[in-house]
Amino acid sequence: MLHSAWAAPVVLAAVAAPAAAASTPDPKPTLYVSFTGSGDSGYVFVELLGPDGTPLQQSFDIEGIPRGTDAWVAVFRPSTRADGTFSSTIPSGITQNYSAVRIAATVPGYPTLISQTQQLPFSA
Repeated sequence: MLHSAWAAPVVLAAVAAPAAAASTPDPKPTLYVSFTGSGDSGYVFVELLGPDGTPLQQSFDIEGIPRGTDAWVAVFRPSTRADGTFSSTIPSGITQNYSAVRIAATVPGYPTLISQTQQLPFSA
């Protein structure tokens, strides 16, 4: 895992899966995602909060699109800490083997939360 000069963070809003969005009760869980990076080196920050704003400690998926395909696949399945956050460098192999990444989190009783897509490699 490598560090390099970081670009300005991009905060990605979570979007609910369209089929279930209309039936979701309010308030909803919240997924905050920030990807930063330059070239093949990057960093991801995730915060997952329950409908009442409390931090959620649970697993989620880092998904990627393998180069040459258009299908999302699970790359890693890490977990948030007790404070509802996760942060890590993104290995250069990910940016070499995948054309994009995103975060997908399932909170029981709600549609899957999906972050917007981060294209790879990172823009300078």
